[in-house]
Amino acid sequence: MTLKKYLPLLVAGAVILATSANAARPLVVPIAHTESLVYQSYAGNSLGQDLSFKGYLGNGSDVITAVPGVLSIEPGTNWSNFVGASVTRVPYSIKNVVLRKTYTPGIQCADVFTAKNIPQQGTASIRLWWPLMYEAPGTTWTLTILYGTSTAWDDDGSGPNPASYAHTEVWSWKVDADLTHLSYLLALFHEVPFGLDEVPLISDEVLYPQLQSLVAATAAALAQNDTVTAGLSLQDLELAVSDACISVSPAFPSPTGNTTGIANTRENPACCKILVDVEYIGFKTGAFVTKK
Repeated sequence: MTLKKYLPLLVAGAVILATSANAARPLVVPIAHTESLVYQSYAGNSLGQDLSFKGYLGNGSDVITAVPGVLSIEPGTNWSNFVGASVTRVPYSIKNVVLRKTYTPGIQCADVFTAKNIPQQGTASIRLWWPLMYEAPGTTWTLTILYGTSTAWDDDGSGPNPASYAHTEVWSWKVDADLTHLSYLLALFHEVPFGLDEVPLISDEVLYPQLQSLVAATAAALAQNDTVTAGLSLQDLELAVSDACISVSPAFPSPTGNTTGIANTRENPACCKILVDVEYIGFKTGAFVTKK
């Protein structure tokens, strides 16, 4: 898998273990690969010097500071990028390919980020491009590939398996989150338009630096192993975001005012996306776990 700009993500299908007459040797021994995806958003590259202007003082720097991540599955010929036999040039034939996307809701925004179990089967039917901007941490893609070889081949370290043996590769990708990429996500939402008036998803210009400051304060506290202060900063961040959720694009591009805030619609759940990331990071780092 190649990590690109606008990068997507994968899921594993269920693997059924069948035993032969010799019960000591399974007919299928999955070869498992597990990856973590934090690139839901990341720092943007320069797109030119004509995006920011300083009048008579000259052009400014690139104002695009973050871009969305995407999980890009690049199967190669006959799924060669994900089949171990292709590495050693052993002839093989694909029997079945399944991609499954799953998610179990957390506490925050469970009505928006609902339970998911989405299977796709067959090499022509599998979606290879998965944007991550609105994916909740914990969402997992699992790619399961079942294939056979025309000759005996060893893929599990226990000696050559007969040609009738069913080889299974399981690749899984799980959405992760951390404070660095939460900061990128806030920058992204501050720049991506919400509605025809091109008001940003985070339209409150006073709130935005406050949110970034709370992320930085949390990171500083965790660097000192101070989970109590980190937890308080994350809680302040949660409250600030919750209070700022709006469901309608502001009537005109105003940087401040009662109509500004953070977009939170089915199509653009920016507010809920931030909240589920904060919840995940809080428990992951121990900031939301009370010490006894």
